[in-house]
Amino acid sequence: MLKKILWSSRRIIALARLIVIDGLRRHALIGLILFALAGITGGLLFFDFIPREIGRASNDFLFSIIYLTGFVFLLFHAVQVMAWDTERGALHTYLARPISRTEYALALFSGLAALLLLLNLILCGLGWLLLGLIKDSVQAVYFPRLSFSFFLLAGAGLYCIELIILSVILLFSSAVRGSFAVLLLTLCYYFICSGLPVVRASIKQESGSEAGASDYLLGGLTALFPDFSRLDFKTLAVSTDLIPPVNQIVFSFGFSLFYIILILWLSCFIYTRRDLH
Repeated sequence: MLKKILWSSRRIIALARLIVIDGLRRHALIGLILFALAGITGGLLFFDFIPREIGRASNDFLFSIIYLTGFVFLLFHAVQVMAWDTERGALHTYLARPISRTEYALALFSGLAALLLLLNLILCGLGWLLLGLIKDSVQAVYFPRLSFSFFLLAGAGLYCIELIILSVILLFSSAVRGSFAVLLLTLCYYFICSGLPVVRASIKQESGSEAGASDYLLGGLTALFPDFSRLDFKTLAVSTDLIPPVNQIVFSFGFSLFYIILILWLSCFIYTRRDLH
């Protein structure tokens, strides 16, 4: 059993490596890094106009650029790569070799996740240097704190959100043909995940402390459409805001990991039943 798992892991890693190399050859990372640098450079021109809270504003702007860059990667590279099986017959080619459909799906996810991790590491490294530069150039009252540990936590939360979206893209790609349809479904999923907490807060405010049926229904929907704000820790890197309890942080990452595994299992199941024609 262990030998079979190891042999399967070797095939997954081999295909994931091909996806990483192909992404690097297509200059996907270089283009996105230049896009992020252009956005950050443009934003730097406006920092002198911020009267106070420069640290919080620059941190929010920086992570927004990193998140937007990752989102562009997911929608305009990951979706295209996952659609190759139908548009270019890549799935037929790979399955002609000794690799199963489950290994193919896991390799797709692993390769794109590795590219996404590399992109985030580069952008977060540049972002950390930029925040340090801004902190040293302004008075301490405008930028009182910069924590490396919480900066890493914020980056991990951001990467976890992107992995959730990537796993959902894989699920949609396994069930729906056509990259444009997958793109639209992914956008719908993202907007629901982003809007659901706002709707819950609005209904809770109108109903007061009493929880109604709609509140329970919307709370149950967060199992399908996770609340991304639970993984948003970027303000902790530059502020003295109240730190969430450790068990809450562990639960947020643990639930996300369980969610990703469940989505991957469902994607692999659909791939094994999928008609290749």
